[in-house]
Amino acid sequence: MIQLFKIEWLKLRKLNAFFIILCFFIALLPTWMFALNFMFSQWNKVLHIFPDSKDFWSFPTVWRFVTYSASWFTFLFSIVIIILTTQEFENKTLRQHVIDGLTKRQVIFSKLIVIIILTAIMAGIIFITALSFGASQGEIHLYEKIHYFVQYIIQSFCYLGLAFVIAMLIKKPALSILIYLGVQFVEFMVGNFLPEKIYEFFPMNCIAKLTPNPIIEGLTRKSAEQAKVDVPFMSENWQNVLVAGITLLILYSFAYYRLKKKDL
Repeated sequence: MIQLFKIEWLKLRKLNAFFIILCFFIALLPTWMFALNFMFSQWNKVLHIFPDSKDFWSFPTVWRFVTYSASWFTFLFSIVIIILTTQEFENKTLRQHVIDGLTKRQVIFSKLIVIIILTAIMAGIIFITALSFGASQGEIHLYEKIHYFVQYIIQSFCYLGLAFVIAMLIKKPALSILIYLGVQFVEFMVGNFLPEKIYEFFPMNCIAKLTPNPIIEGLTRKSAEQAKVDVPFMSENWQNVLVAGITLLILYSFAYYRLKKKDL
């Protein structure tokens, strides 16, 4: 496993797009958080329904906002997976690994290692960002509501796995990116014509809801409490995690089967 990790890290290290996207992610996440805080402070002058700076930055609220914000930028690392995977097929790198002595199982597992590396990098940046903002408000309740952080990790595995499967099938970077976005858009459009009770079990919908919009969720919860109505929040429901887990299993099982049967 260490050998596979070294091989994949060497590939990532030589990929300029990886470092460019990494810098973008590191810069965009806190910038987006500051921008949200500024917008909330301005809107509160009129509506008074958004969290103030102290609530926004404090634990456990910060987990919701930092994971929701980061979910918008996970797409950047999906691009890294697509570029790296398509290059592997174009340059016959996978075949060369087999010629050099790696088994097909090891070659397939090495792709999972790349996804684990990228997910760990994103998770680390998110954790540090949340900790930095939360620490600025004094008390640190690190483990309260940390399930949002765990759900983001599951979500990242799903999105990167989808990017890998599409890149493996299409083998063209630009077209793979378009299809990656198209799959999610098509599901969203189809879902608009279906009853909510059916659409809520669609895979991309459930995966997206692992990092729910904290403002909409908060307003809906408050309205439900005032109306004394019980509203099931999918962000706290096992169904989201279950559907995402099944999707994850299907994606990686398909990728394993396809690469195992394919002539590299």
